[in-house]
Amino acid sequence: MPELPEVEHVRMQLRHKVVGKTIDSVEIFHNKTVAFDESVEDRLINKTIEDIDRIGKLMIFSFENENDLFLLAHLKMTGQFFYVDKQGDVAGGGHTFTKVDLDLPTRHTRVTFHFTDHTALHYNDMRLFGYTKLATAAEVAEAREKFGPEPIDDEFDCDWFGETLRKRKTSVKAALLDQSFVAGLGNIYVDEALWRAQVRPTRRANRVTKAEAAALCAAAGSVMKESIAVGGTTFQHFKDTGGENGNFTDYLQVFGQQGTKCSRCGSTIKKIRCAGRGTHYCPGCQK
Repeated sequence: MPELPEVEHVRMQLRHKVVGKTIDSVEIFHNKTVAFDESVEDRLINKTIEDIDRIGKLMIFSFENENDLFLLAHLKMTGQFFYVDKQGDVAGGGHTFTKVDLDLPTRHTRVTFHFTDHTALHYNDMRLFGYTKLATAAEVAEAREKFGPEPIDDEFDCDWFGETLRKRKTSVKAALLDQSFVAGLGNIYVDEALWRAQVRPTRRANRVTKAEAAALCAAAGSVMKESIAVGGTTFQHFKDTGGENGNFTDYLQVFGQQGTKCSRCGSTIKKIRCAGRGTHYCPGCQK
């Protein structure tokens, strides 16, 4: 599943392609993807995309001169956005894709937004876990309230982070995966941040020291910013809107590295189960 850096990378690339474009028509191929709300076809006609924002991994399309109409889009496990330009060239982002997927629409196309300049944006989803649905301003605000702050924000408060983390009785990994506490950290980046901060994922959060919490805060922000800068992490399920794999895979220190030597201390990286997730860490230098 794409994590925050991958979704953020796709969001930034989509902004360059569709912001300022006016929707001419909407084709719904599977109504589950639009939350069974077929009014999408009529309500978005002649609406111009003003911006694409994001809450965690949820993308939010806003429209010019519309204060109470938004389009929410979530890629979930296998969602994809494909942008087709006037020449018919395709750029896609999300779940990995092949040349077969570029003959649009495909059997996995769930909704298509046609623009007045004869370009189009297709939302594909092989497993129907994702969605694109309309929302009001109140619903967007409600969605925001479910998420904590993001470590990639310049104003992220590391003092607050440390104080809040050290009050929790779960494992530190479980605490970091809680999106209501800190938004955006998924399995890959939690493991990598914990390695950088030299904190073992199974440690009780309330036993993390102030210094370790400060190091963890810095690591959480830096690991995600670095991943965004190189297009995210690719294993088998992510490509950006240029069709390129995310390059952060080359920089992973522990995730997926079980059985190899730690680059910091030389111990063998282990994989265990923690917080219900496959978890990677170094038993030598993560305490």
